[in-house]
Amino acid sequence: MRSVIIFSDMFLPTFPYLEIPMYKYLEKQGVSVVYALQEGDIRLTDRELSKTFASLNLVVLRKPKTLPSHLEKGDLLLSRFAYKLTAGDVATKVRASGHKILMYDPSGIDIRVRACPAQYLTSKSESLKRATLKKFPKQYKQIFVTGTIHNDAAATTIVDRTKFMQSYGLDPDKKLVILTPANPGEMGHQKGINNEYTKIINIVRTKCPGYEIVVKAHPLDYTASMKLQPGIIHKNEHYGNKHSWEQFAPGIKVIKADEGYKALKACDAVLNVRSSIAMETALFRKPLININRSKYTTNWPFDSKVMMDVTSGDLPSILNDNDYSVDEKACVEYCKREAFSDDGKAHVRRQNHK
Repeated sequence: MRSVIIFSDMFLPTFPYLEIPMYKYLEKQGVSVVYALQEGDIRLTDRELSKTFASLNLVVLRKPKTLPSHLEKGDLLLSRFAYKLTAGDVATKVRASGHKILMYDPSGIDIRVRACPAQYLTSKSESLKRATLKKFPKQYKQIFVTGTIHNDAAATTIVDRTKFMQSYGLDPDKKLVILTPANPGEMGHQKGINNEYTKIINIVRTKCPGYEIVVKAHPLDYTASMKLQPGIIHKNEHYGNKHSWEQFAPGIKVIKADEGYKALKACDAVLNVRSSIAMETALFRKPLININRSKYTTNWPFDSKVMMDVTSGDLPSILNDNDYSVDEKACVEYCKREAFSDDGKAHVRRQNHK
């Protein structure tokens, strides 16, 4: 019987069960599905995570390179990040053995600049698909526009704002802004970015008395304090292998890894410099304030109807005067154009192209 093998070489603490909805949906469709992990992966060794992953139809690989031996004729490999890390090497071997690969990518941006061994890709938007085909006109047999699975949680996340604020020791009567630093591996190459974050935090703390501020870190920033093992990568070498916020804002309150979408639901506005969180904020119909963005490299599409560009000098008056708002209709259009949808069903569309 034809099977689908899901191989995941990277654990994201912000989305610990990212592929599970795909797995469950495939099972409901009567597809034989297997989840493959490397021996020693955190999803097998962590007590809480293993409760979920050990219950799956699981293949544990002594070495990732042995994955092709578990594939039979007609099987399909589903893999994320199949252009780098362990998955890239595995995908190359799988393709060489004559099997088909569908790569699904949670962030989406990289598929337009990096080729991967997969014959099939999923894309978060039509514009991203066009950019990918322009860059790699003969690389792929087909690209399916499905949306991206890690955005699915935006449609289902529910939060009690008061309880959420209190859980972090924040005053629920104040407005909440969240600061969203970029990938720590990229931030280290952006001169001045740390000072930018420090300045923003100090402005809110000292000049905006009606506001609380917290940090929603990048997924790969949370792994700095996690043991290096299969599934975990470290990108904090620019910060002495510590969390970036320990350097630019010691003592700042940081949203728990798996509560990032709750923070986006609960907040009044998002403060950003160069993070691609800009592409997700519209999913939550929240105002996005980009601060000094022109000084840095960004790789996501700007839209003045769903975000605003300001300087750090503008920030106090903007917050104190509540001079920000959100155009919900524009957010819907932005999501359709850049994220395909915000209906929470990307995992369904992806499996319909299996």
